[in-house]
Amino acid sequence: MKKQTKVTLQKWAIRGGASIVLLVILVALWNRLQENKAIEAAAQTEPKELDDIQKDSVRQIVRAFRKYGDGDKHKLAYILATARHESHFRPIKEYRATPSQPTIYNLQNRYWYSGYYGRGLVQLTWRSNYQEMGELLNINLVGDPNLALDPYYASLIIVYGMINGNFGHRLDQHINKDKKDYINARRSVNGTDKASLIASYAETIEQKL
Repeated sequence: MKKQTKVTLQKWAIRGGASIVLLVILVALWNRLQENKAIEAAAQTEPKELDDIQKDSVRQIVRAFRKYGDGDKHKLAYILATARHESHFRPIKEYRATPSQPTIYNLQNRYWYSGYYGRGLVQLTWRSNYQEMGELLNINLVGDPNLALDPYYASLIIVYGMINGNFGHRLDQHINKDKKDYINARRSVNGTDKASLIASYAETIEQKL
């Protein structure tokens, strides 16, 4: 190969490498912008400024949606709205009911003492559900159920579970290119409990995404 040809190829290689680096930087900046927009949108549903854990949870939900979602901002808005309702964007442990709440108390008695009570941004309960989600996401949730309290893992759980129907209906049964049904989208987690309230959060969040 002639020297001039080698020099030309080297120049093209340098330019190509620089273009790749630039593209990576632009993608990273775009992703961070989207995460910040989601944090701003989520904050509209809370009476106080989001703390660092809440902001990290929102950021991790956006990243998990980037991995398991389809880019539909309406689905992302609804997942964020669900996290707002279930845990105020903060992975938590399930509250223990008292005997004065017999329906919930008796249900909790069936799994509470196993240690697999609700945890996360959306409450993952029962050993079988910890095992199923752990196997799907390659996380040892059975061995360490408290991993569901980490914003990173909690976000993977809520996004994957709602997108794929692990908690109920698949989200795309109610939110897709043909419709946006924020009321019945609640069936992706918990029937129609508080459906109107969560739909209002989703509408608010959607406007800022």
